[in-house]
Amino acid sequence: MTSVDPQTVLAIVVMALATAFNRASGFFLMRLIPLTPRVRKIIDCLPGAVLVALIAPTVAHGDLAMAAGLAAAYVVTKITRSDFIAVLAAMAVGVGIRAWVG
Repeated sequence: MTSVDPQTVLAIVVMALATAFNRASGFFLMRLIPLTPRVRKIIDCLPGAVLVALIAPTVAHGDLAMAAGLAAAYVVTKITRSDFIAVLAAMAVGVGIRAWVG
């Protein structure tokens, strides 16, 4: 049986509480901000901005599967206007290339 370090458990609990606090405080703080068209546009752009921030460094370092997935996501987004379908397409292309290349 493996033992669990109490400091590790404490760190996990503290990180979980910090994450829960950040999510809850963001929800409550957004209630104080008037939802103008500009704020709505910013909120609508956030998911794409986060995905690009996560994927762009990998693509810049030459990951072919990520680059193809990003291109597929771009094309599918332009065609369908659906972020969800674009993410599915990017995953399918990335997985397909990784399976094909080995």
